Amino acid sequence: MIVRAVALFIAASSALAAPKIEHVAARPAASSPELEVSISIARGRFDTGNCDARVDFGDGQGRSVDFGVARTRSVRHTYKKGGNYTVIVKGAGTTPCEGTQQATVRIAGAPEPKKANKAEPKKKSARKDDRKKAEKKEEAK
Repeated sequence: MIVRAVALFIAASSALAAPKIEHVAARPAASSPELEVSISIARGRFDTGNCDARVDFGDGQGRSVDFGVARTRSVRHTYKKGGNYTVIVKGAGTTPCEGTQQATVRIAGAPEPKKANKAEPKKKSARKDDRKKAEKKEEAK
């Protein structure tokens, strides 16, 4: 009887365990500093519980993700400068998901800020220069 009770407890506890972070896919845009991170979790057969995760984008920025009853969530992020970053997703919050996953991404450089067009200095008119030369020749005569 005790063995049976322990077996039922173990089965119940695994069914009640928090969903596990299963996969992380990080898709950077081809020529911009934007990134889309897709996170999927594995739920037990009877698991409908909620879990929370934290996405660390590798540049000091992060975001919390609440799965509710969903199996996947996506978040977007824009980097301030290009480079290689490691995106880490781990369980966090009051009902954390189990596990940690990570992905390394290469981000294209951030767009250069637009520079104000400075008007080019006006070039002296060739006619004006020619007139001055002609006047000097006349005076020299």
